[in-house]
Amino acid sequence: MSDIQSIKIISTEVVNVPKSHVVYVIQVSTPIRTWTVKRRYSDFISLHSELKSSVGKEPPGSLPAKHWSLIKGVGDEKLIRERRILLEQYLILILTNKDPSFRQSYGFKDFLSVPSNTNPSHPSSVNFTSQSWLLEHTSLQNLLRSARSALLKRDALASMGDSVASRSSSIEAKKILKEASQRIHTLENALSLDSMASMGEGEKKRRYEMVEQLKIERETLNRMSEVGIRTSTSAFSRASEPSGSSSSAFAPTGSTGSTGSNGGSLNSLPGGFPQGQQISIGRTFGVKSPPQETSETRPLDDRGLLQLQVQKMDNQDDQLKELSKLLQRQKQMGEEIHQEIGEQNDLLDEIESGVDKTGRKLGKTKRELNRLG
Repeated sequence: MSDIQSIKIISTEVVNVPKSHVVYVIQVSTPIRTWTVKRRYSDFISLHSELKSSVGKEPPGSLPAKHWSLIKGVGDEKLIRERRILLEQYLILILTNKDPSFRQSYGFKDFLSVPSNTNPSHPSSVNFTSQSWLLEHTSLQNLLRSARSALLKRDALASMGDSVASRSSSIEAKKILKEASQRIHTLENALSLDSMASMGEGEKKRRYEMVEQLKIERETLNRMSEVGIRTSTSAFSRASEPSGSSSSAFAPTGSTGSTGSNGGSLNSLPGGFPQGQQISIGRTFGVKSPPQETSETRPLDDRGLLQLQVQKMDNQDDQLKELSKLLQRQKQMGEEIHQEIGEQNDLLDEIESGVDKTGRKLGKTKRELNRLG
């Protein structure tokens, strides 16, 4: 795993399960990726004790003192903000300390959910945990969005005539897609490692489907990058052609001149066709054609025509009622599908919450085992 470049506590959240407490959202950045991890104050205390035990000396920083107002409740925004600043300074001191033993310890990396390489020469052997796997998947989704944005920017710049910037965006998109391909392969291989053996078959199948979605998105973006720049230059070139060349596409050879409804020649109108190139027009736009008799209306008098019109309108009303009923049924089906999807999303949120809770417990157990070892 690449060295960590920065650590920031970007926000705080109040969690009511199992009881109200504050969690700190930590953003970790490396040269190739960025992810977030949530930790509560008790996790910082466990980290401090583990660093002291594993390294054999006090960590370079000290934790802020406990406050009864934060233990009893979570409504003191000022104390939460002050503690957030002090906890961020604590992590930065560990990261920038001259002694690398603190930041290289297993407890510190596990606290930040840093994936560890069992074999640095083969990136496919990254040993993910259940939680860090999900973080990597989210990071890959953001990476693919960046590639799509770069391709759209390439097309926009090309339409504006800025070929240099357009080519730069194209190169950036291809570079992002190359990195995404390697990381998707790593993410897929991680599902077969021993660290994922405790995962249920249903959850593992769901994660394989998540990887397939990433592959589909990557292939779509690869095709976009290989097809080339999409611009509307062909439409501009057609619009810029002289009227003579465009009219020749519509005028058949040997066609005779035509007059408008007012008796004037179409060639004499402003913007009309050039001399020598005339077209025949069967109907002038905006002019109503005279009514035509049919076999159904020909034998009817005025009263019969009125009755026929009323009958036709009644038939149309009946058809509209049937169409309205059909649309109502489709609307009802859509609402039921929406409700079902909402319930399934709630179930998925509960499962994800349970997975995160289990991941935290496993992390705490690992730290305890490391302290005992």
